[in-house]
Amino acid sequence: MGGALIVFGALMWGSSLPMMHRLDEAATTWLQRAAPAPDYLASVVVFLGNAEVIIPAVVLAAGLIWLRRRDSKLGLLWLAAGLSLASLLAVTLKYLIIHPGPTAQFQRSVIPIGLHAGTPYSFPSGHTLRTTLLAWISLRNARWLAGLLILGMMTALVYLGDHWLSDVLGGLCLGWVFLETRGAFRSVQSRNCHRG
Repeated sequence: MGGALIVFGALMWGSSLPMMHRLDEAATTWLQRAAPAPDYLASVVVFLGNAEVIIPAVVLAAGLIWLRRRDSKLGLLWLAAGLSLASLLAVTLKYLIIHPGPTAQFQRSVIPIGLHAGTPYSFPSGHTLRTTLLAWISLRNARWLAGLLILGMMTALVYLGDHWLSDVLGGLCLGWVFLETRGAFRSVQSRNCHRG
C-alpha cells in the first residue's frame, strides 16, 4: 500500500508543476492525433465508467445473483459500496487538490451522455479509480484483461480531453491503494478467523 500511496502523493504534488502540465498536454495532443476514429468508442467507454452507470449495474448484478442463489454471498454489494466510497473520495479530492482539467481546446465532446459531478478540478480520475477496482476484483483470473480494461479507460479519458495523464495516473494509484487496503483487511480478517 505504501508504494501506491507514495506515487499518488508525488503525482498530487507534481500535478501543479509546469513540467507536469507540459507532459499532460503532450500526452493528450499525441493521443488526439488518432482523431476522429476513436471518438465514439472512447465516448462509450467513458460513459460506462460513469458512477451513475457502473454502481447501479453492480448493485443490479448483485440482486440478480442473490435472487437466483439465495445462499450466495453479497460480495457484489460490498463492491458497490466500495465503488461508492471511492467515488465520494475522488469527488472530495477534486475540491481539495488544485489541478484544473483540460481546457476546451483539448476536449472532444462526441457523445454528450452521462451526468458529471461539477467539480472545480480534475485530480484524481474517478473513472480510472472505479475501473481499477472493478476490473481487478472482478477479473481475478484474467489479470491481463483487467489491465487492458484499465488502460483502455485511461486512454479514452485522456484522448477525449476529460482528464490529463496525471489525473488518470492518480486515479490508478488511488485505486491500487484501495485494493491493497482491501487485501490487508482480508488478510487480517482471515488470520482472526483461523485463531478463533
